Amino acid sequence: MSTSIRYLRLFTYQPAALGGGRRAVGYLSQYGDILRVSFENDYIADANRPTLSLSYLGANEQDTQRILTSARDARLVRTDGRWPVYFQNLLPEGHNRERLAQERGCSPDDEFELLAAAGHDLMGALEVEPISPHEDIPDVVRYWHTTQGLDVLEPGFVEYPVEDATSLPGIVTKFSAVQDGRRYTVHRRGAAGSVILKLPTTHHPDLVANEYACYQLCQALGLQTADARIITREQADLPEHVPFDEILAVQRFDHLPDGSRIHMEEFNQALGYAPRHKYGKGLQQDWPTMLRVLDRLSLEPVQDTREFLARTVAAILMGNTDAHLKNWALIYPDGRHPRLAPVYDCVCVASFFEGTLPQQYAVNKAIDVTMRRLGWDDLEALIKSAGLLRASRHIALLRELVARAKAEWPALLQSAPGNMRTTVQSRLRGEVALAA
Repeated sequence: MSTSIRYLRLFTYQPAALGGGRRAVGYLSQYGDILRVSFENDYIADANRPTLSLSYLGANEQDTQRILTSARDARLVRTDGRWPVYFQNLLPEGHNRERLAQERGCSPDDEFELLAAAGHDLMGALEVEPISPHEDIPDVVRYWHTTQGLDVLEPGFVEYPVEDATSLPGIVTKFSAVQDGRRYTVHRRGAAGSVILKLPTTHHPDLVANEYACYQLCQALGLQTADARIITREQADLPEHVPFDEILAVQRFDHLPDGSRIHMEEFNQALGYAPRHKYGKGLQQDWPTMLRVLDRLSLEPVQDTREFLARTVAAILMGNTDAHLKNWALIYPDGRHPRLAPVYDCVCVASFFEGTLPQQYAVNKAIDVTMRRLGWDDLEALIKSAGLLRASRHIALLRELVARAKAEWPALLQSAPGNMRTTVQSRLRGEVALAA
């Protein structure tokens, strides 16, 4: 085994309420298959520290500091060549992961190098950079490694992030871009992107139109969504040829056009799930848990819990069976306390089911069966299991939402793809229990 240890410096951008600027909060290190997160002493001691993730918070400040200084906690250290799950969720999947690995010249399984490659354009307010090989091994890191009997360690070389590389979670092909007038370019000269460009697929060339229509349906119900628009291929300066005429341009709510950042995390990170477990433990467990998080920790608990419930009903009506835990997120406007992030990655997946084999979309089809059968009594039970008060009032508001969808969605669906229009219309006519 090599005796070199490689480091990345972990930074977060703070809002003005916490002093602003970029703050160093820790180190990420690799020694063989050991990947370790070590937080700065001043970050650990700061009771007013910016929140990295709810998964790093304890029941009180003492418990939080115990987590941040732990020698064995799986949230901080792994011995299988993988990052702890919070950082795993910062990495892309599928084609986006392969493209990033190719840009870096590393294996798609080399999570240290993948994170280092995209270090200037990660989700939320985070950045990572290598430290100089001439720097001393930080005490906060050396202390842990020496306790493991790994005393003869020399700093190894790590390249700086690849210019214009990015890490955007998800499987659909995406590019991080900046907008210049009517044009969008991924050649950002190393800056973080403020717009996500999403492409259709050969299997679903109508994917862009489908997702855009879903944004419109959500907005018609008064839900908060990311700003999305359809642009032409000619408006996008992409690094490779794509055989599609339409691209979805989604304004990021974590990276703003002026260069400022708002921290965010997916619920998959907040609940401590690895990316492969993004479908969680099922509606009966995950939805109440997410509601409890918003009710107890949000800066605006009433607004966020109502928004969450409204989005849930909208997802059922529109056949969005891919509203998994990586497609729900929290943002931290003040750097410390969460709010429910706007809607993003909303797609009528149910419109893709017709004519497919049973094993195709198997997970989504199973979720759809559950969602279509969910009745008002079931929804009220979920609300009560989350500990929300006045469940009957929530149900009344959601019934009004269904009536609004029945009244306003049909006109919007006229411009949606045909298979989506048919799918959603049948659901509004009673194919799902909530609309019966």
